[in-house]
Amino acid sequence: MSDLLDDDLEFRGGTLQLSSENNAEEQGGSSNTLGVNISKPSILSGADSLPSNSSTSSLAEGRPQEANASAAPPEQQTVYPRYDVPFNRENIQDFFTFRKGVVESAIQECITVLLFPEDGEYLGSWLLTEITLWDNEKERIVLLTSRLVMTIKYDFIAMKQLDFKKTYLDDLDTIVIGELVYPPSSLVPRLNGIATGVTTVVKDVVIDRLCRRPSDDGDAKLFDYKERNLRGVRLMWNKGEPLPLKMAWNPFSQDVPFITFASHPIYWHKDDEVEERSTYDMEIFAQKLQRAVEAMASSSCCIHHAPIVIQSYVGVTSMLHNKTSMGFFKVRGKFSF
Repeated sequence: MSDLLDDDLEFRGGTLQLSSENNAEEQGGSSNTLGVNISKPSILSGADSLPSNSSTSSLAEGRPQEANASAAPPEQQTVYPRYDVPFNRENIQDFFTFRKGVVESAIQECITVLLFPEDGEYLGSWLLTEITLWDNEKERIVLLTSRLVMTIKYDFIAMKQLDFKKTYLDDLDTIVIGELVYPPSSLVPRLNGIATGVTTVVKDVVIDRLCRRPSDDGDAKLFDYKERNLRGVRLMWNKGEPLPLKMAWNPFSQDVPFITFASHPIYWHKDDEVEERSTYDMEIFAQKLQRAVEAMASSSCCIHHAPIVIQSYVGVTSMLHNKTSMGFFKVRGKFSF
């Protein structure tokens, strides 16, 4: 009898061992599959982009890819988080473009007057923020067709078109989508902190550094690129060549071989439907631009997900320009401009 019990116990022990091995194999197989899906090689943009160790994190922080879009809740796909919302609710109401129907009327006028059949199929329109070479933010209407991107300067007070520029998709060689960052030696983030409040600067620079526990990579962070706390898309047609000095140091240059867009400030203050908010969303524009470029058989444009470097080092004039929102049409006391 005891022999039978011993045999039975041994048999049961063998059964449990086999079951645990199968579970381990199944778990190992699933973890390997997950690892393959996540670890995708990152791509760099070449000109005005970060080293390879920064591109992977930028791609991971971006919006979910189409393969993972079904797993995310719908409300998380439509709103991309921003670290500091531009302006407040009261200030945003001074913008002429915040008034109902103004943007729609202006876009419809531009489509009717400026687009022609030879410009290609109409794909969409947006009101975005153009960030210039000197880090100045400007309000622009952007029209996208199957052949070009049209950037329009529009007077939302007089309701008339002032200037426009066409950028043909055939001319593009690089599109970069990612976080806007400053060079390590740039003083712009600190100056923005001073403009926001001296108390914040003292807290961030003095108190936090004195109270922060030292870490191994604390010194290395001093040389990291500094985030602008805003995502953007850059269209480039310079074929990887650096800017000539006469162009890089000329604030009035009109021949800069790239253009950078970010979401309009109204995007974070509109409480209406998602479809209306998408008019101010750079992410939607970047998605449709990418599809338009990929649909062109003759296009050799490369699309990268990497931080976008804004070559601004002192930035006093751009700080004043952006803090006072001089690039946007709004009510300013007794005046409007």
